[in-house]
Amino acid sequence: MLSNLFHYFAIVILAFCKYSSQASTIDSPTYTAAVVEYFPIVAGIDGKEIAEANSNNYLTIIKTASTYNVDILVFPEFGLSSLPKDGQREKLFNATGYRDYYRDVASYVPHPDEAVVLCNAGSKYAKSLQKISCAARDSRLYVVVNHQEKVDCEPNLSADCAPDGFLLYNTNIAFDREGRVVARYRKYNPFNEFGTNVTLEPEHSSFQTDFGVTFGQFICFDLLHQEPSMYFVKNPDVKDVIFSTHWFDYPPFLEATEIQAAWAYAADVNFLASGYSDAITVSGGSGIYGGKMGPIVTYHPMKTSNALVVGEVLKHHHREKQVENLKKPIVYEFNHAEVPTITGIPPHVNLSRNFKDSLLLYTSELLDVEKSSVHVTTLCDRDICCDFHIETSFDKKVAAKRDAVQYRYRIVAFNGVTSYGNMSTSGLEVCALVTCTGDSFENCGDYYDDSTNVVMPTRLDSVIITRRVNLDEPIFFFPTTLLLQTYEPLGSSDFAYLTSGPSESSLMVMHLIKPQTRLATFGIYGRRFDRDGEPLTMPSKAVELNISFMALIGLLAVFVVVGCWGYPRKTMVIRNKAE
Repeated sequence: MLSNLFHYFAIVILAFCKYSSQASTIDSPTYTAAVVEYFPIVAGIDGKEIAEANSNNYLTIIKTASTYNVDILVFPEFGLSSLPKDGQREKLFNATGYRDYYRDVASYVPHPDEAVVLCNAGSKYAKSLQKISCAARDSRLYVVVNHQEKVDCEPNLSADCAPDGFLLYNTNIAFDREGRVVARYRKYNPFNEFGTNVTLEPEHSSFQTDFGVTFGQFICFDLLHQEPSMYFVKNPDVKDVIFSTHWFDYPPFLEATEIQAAWAYAADVNFLASGYSDAITVSGGSGIYGGKMGPIVTYHPMKTSNALVVGEVLKHHHREKQVENLKKPIVYEFNHAEVPTITGIPPHVNLSRNFKDSLLLYTSELLDVEKSSVHVTTLCDRDICCDFHIETSFDKKVAAKRDAVQYRYRIVAFNGVTSYGNMSTSGLEVCALVTCTGDSFENCGDYYDDSTNVVMPTRLDSVIITRRVNLDEPIFFFPTTLLLQTYEPLGSSDFAYLTSGPSESSLMVMHLIKPQTRLATFGIYGRRFDRDGEPLTMPSKAVELNISFMALIGLLAVFVVVGCWGYPRKTMVIRNKAE
């Protein structure tokens, strides 16, 4: 008991030592953000009881966040009203069953213009939301949560009303320091959420804070679609974005922190991503990102967990000035006594899984790193061509270790229409280097588990990927990177990514600057929005050409002379093991 008490006071003292007691102001060059990795309660008498139980855990997390003087705290998608399970798996609903379950769980949510403080608003609103409003007010911080929302309607009077007399939305709600609802966003791109309604037009939800930052927000699968995410890419008034998600890792290009960092970099916004954690469904991954300055802190433990991820964020208009002594990011892992949602040993992700992108449709080539140290190739796939110039080193002694396995590297190109494991199809253009656990493309996107003796005899000394693009087309490109074992994206000083030339024929270049032995994915990932909904692409024959890269030397010299600084990657991890 005394050791537990001592541990608690040590955490509080540490928090006050690491973070000042003053909340950020309009004049502050930075603000303190926190995102939550959370595995919710999923079982109970009914959905209302479950949501209220989760809100009690949120109160613990909010109180902990307040000890770090957090200005804004973000919780994940489905964290409050959660997803019921059938055994270990998430329960499968048809549209009717989904709506029946959430009808009583869902809450009315006031329009931000009403300036309602839910803490004082009576019984109209769900207790699970009222508790959060009170906690935001008591702890004096901004809080963003996700909750099922219902809107009553008359089927006979409204064309968009459902036959059962209500609209059901997947909604983010933002509370200010007074517990007031200041923003509401309804998800526009549900992922296999049969029975969920969407608004007739996408909402562009944003809110201003008392520390001089305007936040936009969207939810999960919205990230891969044109609306509403591209609105915030193009809006100069919103340079900080909130992302609540129940993401399903989808290697090799869409691991959670991989795509979070890639989107933040491409949009060049501060990005606060909070992930629903469940290793059984390969869900998890949270982080705080500084746009092109790189990840501030990421958390992707590949196991079911509850954690608070805290980082100091440089305001966008202060980037011209290098701010010294940014506070070290902190990851605080909750124990079972604090947040009692995980019993026993937390499940770990199955690293060899079926839910991954199939490279069957891709044009690809396996790199023979044992025979050659220089690999110069062009891969063409359905009217796009990707140029690769890769330099490698291979350590035969490391490769010869007994009972050891190693990763293979494959370069890939794709131009077509794919599916993300749901009912819709999406346009895609990819040029990338990926790792595989074998020589076949079927092994790409798999990872060896922790019990396997894995050696890394291959060092990637340099990787240069280029292609010509028309930036006037409805396409958004991400620089996607991922490291093996830690499942973190690269830092901003590890690679360079830029375009040059006229928009209708720009040269896009991605260059690995620092040699890597644990690179899992490195490439240019493009979402082609105008091809969404088209039939899936069928396989075609690869076309391979060898080219000279001498013409790129002048452009690549830019990487040497362009100076930039990024966030340090050292993170303090606090694991509260006291029970």
